[in-house]
Amino acid sequence: MDYTATITTSAPPEQAARLIADDLELWWSTRVDRTTQGFIIRFNSSHATFALDPDSTAQSFAWNCTDAHMIMEGVDDPAEWKGTRLVWRIASAPGGSTVTLTHEGLSPKIACFDICQRGWQHFFEASLRDHLNGEIARPETSQPAA
Repeated sequence: MDYTATITTSAPPEQAARLIADDLELWWSTRVDRTTQGFIIRFNSSHATFALDPDSTAQSFAWNCTDAHMIMEGVDDPAEWKGTRLVWRIASAPGGSTVTLTHEGLSPKIACFDICQRGWQHFFEASLRDHLNGEIARPETSQPAA
């Protein structure tokens, strides 16, 4: 089963969607390089490249991982994320919205599952939730080793 989680926010759906995509540096990693087709996100010496899915809508959108070099202890293949997808679904809820993230391809079948699931628990379930609710988020701020 792929990683899936849902958070609740006081932000209306349109605002939640905008903040997710436009504020990557504020909730996921301070090191984001945007391109016309998507973005590259960096952590320490790791990176992942995402292309924006052209079939996306305002409340249902996806980012396709087209390249990855994720350095993690105990994970032999740094390209495990390549070919996975981040699927976002945002729905109206009383007082705001719910945001569901499914990382398609991030399942117990791949070596980084435990590490990456804990990462999403921090970055999605806590940092993004806090950012959407106007609280202090905790993005990755590390720099590559010199």
